[in-house]
Amino acid sequence: MTTTLKKIFALTLFVTTFVTTAFCQDYLDNEKRFMKLTEVSTDKTYGFDFKNPIKVGTAEKAIGAYLNSVKTLDGDKFHIADMKFNYKNKEGLTMVVLSYEQKKDLTTLYVSEKEFETPKAPFGFSFKTIDDIPKVIVFPADSIVKVTACSQTVYSVDDFLVKEKFGEIAKPTTNPTFTGGLDELKKYFVANPLTDAKATQMMFRVSIAFLVTCDGKAGNFVIVTKGKGDLATYANQVLAIVNRMPQKWQPATVDGKAIDCYQVLSFTATTGQLDKVSYR
Repeated sequence: MTTTLKKIFALTLFVTTFVTTAFCQDYLDNEKRFMKLTEVSTDKTYGFDFKNPIKVGTAEKAIGAYLNSVKTLDGDKFHIADMKFNYKNKEGLTMVVLSYEQKKDLTTLYVSEKEFETPKAPFGFSFKTIDDIPKVIVFPADSIVKVTACSQTVYSVDDFLVKEKFGEIAKPTTNPTFTGGLDELKKYFVANPLTDAKATQMMFRVSIAFLVTCDGKAGNFVIVTKGKGDLATYANQVLAIVNRMPQKWQPATVDGKAIDCYQVLSFTATTGQLDKVSYR
C-alpha cells in the first residue's frame, strides 16, 4: 500500500470512528423516547456545572430522551420547570431546571446537544432500565368484531387519518350514520367511560376507524392515531369500548345503493369521559 493510500485509509477510519462514537446514542425503546444509561457519574460537577455538561449529542429530542431515562433515588417524580437554549451564548448548550412533585427543591442541569460522550446519570440520581419502560397494553386482535365486505369495492369517508391508514379510496355519496344520530351514539359512550385511574387524570385524542358493510354491520376496528407509551394503552382501552358499541349503523350509499365504507370515530377523552365524540 502506497503512502498516499495509507493516509486516505487512516483518514477514512478516523472519520468513520468519529461519526460512530459521536452519534451512537443507544435507546431502551424503538421510539427512542428513553436513552439507555448504564452508570451514574461519580463526578459531582457532571451536569451541574455548565463547564461540564451532559453531552447527549445531536439526535432529535435527545434531551427529552435523556431526562426520560433519569430517575431520583427516592422515587420522587420531576418535571421541566424551565429551559434556556444556547445558555451563556454557547451553541447547543441548554440549561434545564427541574422541579419535583414531593419536594420544593429545584435542580439545574446543563446539557450539550453539540457534543456526544456516552451519557451518565448525574451524581445523586439513578437511571431507568428496560423494566421501567411503560408497557403498552394492546386490546387482543382476536377479540375485535370481524365483518366481511359485501363486495371488492370499498369506499371511505373523507378523513386524512383513514386515508393514511388505507390509502386513497373513493368517497361515497352519503356516509355511514348511526341510527338516531350522534346524540344517540353519545349515550352509549357516556354510559361507558374509561375507568383506568391514570386515564381519568388526562386529556387525549384518539380516532378509531372501522368498516360499515352494505348491510349495516360495523367491525374491523383499528386505531389510526399514533399515541405512544401510556397514550397507546389508553387508545386501546377506547378501542375495547368502541368494539362493544351497539350495531345500529346505517350503511353509506353511492347513487342510492348501499355500499361498504370506512367510517371513523374521533374522541377527545377528558377525565375518562368519551362523550366528546364525532364521526364524518
